Amino acid sequence: MMENLVKQLKERVDIANRILVISHRRPDADTLGAGIAMKLWLESLGKMVTNACVDKPSKAFSFLPFIDCYVREFDVKEFDLIVIVDCGASYMTDFHLKYEDLFSYKSKIVNIDHHASNDMFGDLNIVDTKAASATVIIYNIFKLLCVDISEDVATALLAGIYGDTGSFMHSNTSKDVYAIAADLMLHGGRISEVVKSLFRSNTVKTLKLWGSVLQKAQVTDDNVVMSIVNEEDYLASNAGPEDLSGVIDYLNMVPDSKFAVLINEDRKGNVKGSFRTRNDEVDLSRIAAVFGGGGHPKASGFMMKGKLEREISYKIVSDDMSKKSLEF
Repeated sequence: MMENLVKQLKERVDIANRILVISHRRPDADTLGAGIAMKLWLESLGKMVTNACVDKPSKAFSFLPFIDCYVREFDVKEFDLIVIVDCGASYMTDFHLKYEDLFSYKSKIVNIDHHASNDMFGDLNIVDTKAASATVIIYNIFKLLCVDISEDVATALLAGIYGDTGSFMHSNTSKDVYAIAADLMLHGGRISEVVKSLFRSNTVKTLKLWGSVLQKAQVTDDNVVMSIVNEEDYLASNAGPEDLSGVIDYLNMVPDSKFAVLINEDRKGNVKGSFRTRNDEVDLSRIAAVFGGGGHPKASGFMMKGKLEREISYKIVSDDMSKKSLEF
């Protein structure tokens, strides 16, 4: 099946001249690594490639080649093909808000993803829910197509794998993942740059914000670890929502807890929820779906319009009252 999908991808690439590669909002290592790896491959074929993301990539990803190439504005009609990477659902690009007709061009869209919540929004959907990351899928695509993996491509793919496996510590770190990482290092993947940038590099403001998150952490009667972040926390630390990446993994370290939840305001009029668990009996994608989100059984999230209000406890106040409320 994978071979047939990859064959269809190559056929579409061959007849396209201008290709748009879209990464999801608040980009992480996987969506950026996948997007850059695709860019490098497509440009090696002589294609004109534009990478787009509604949010500017964090400085933490400055080690990735061409990270400054991402744009926030484009004209959909200018492109022959649109490749969307690591988006568990069409709304995760956020470009559908800016360009309402984006998904009316479905015949142009290739969807490459690994989330169980994927709503198959593309005309061609290369979705493998067993893959540890979107970058693993792209690695497999390149292998089937006998693509010459350069040092830059290997580094981009390594970054995505390293990020989505939680530094090779999450349960999705299989022997195949280690084998792929080893092969990418053989191709010149700069693992030391990846580790230094994604795991051993944080600013003082980020550490202060994380301190606030950890200080507010509590365990509910149902044995769920929870914490919140609001505007006061951002102002006190001189940080922002982009500095929260990675802190939920610390909340998820509490022994015997069912799962961890981090709720934060995003300064755009939204409330975001992130879920993590090490419990094999918990499916977080089902919990996130209650709030209009999704993801993986052990790592999911949601976003809704609204804000956090402080009474005796915190409560999400949403503009869409059809959503379930969440108090903590």
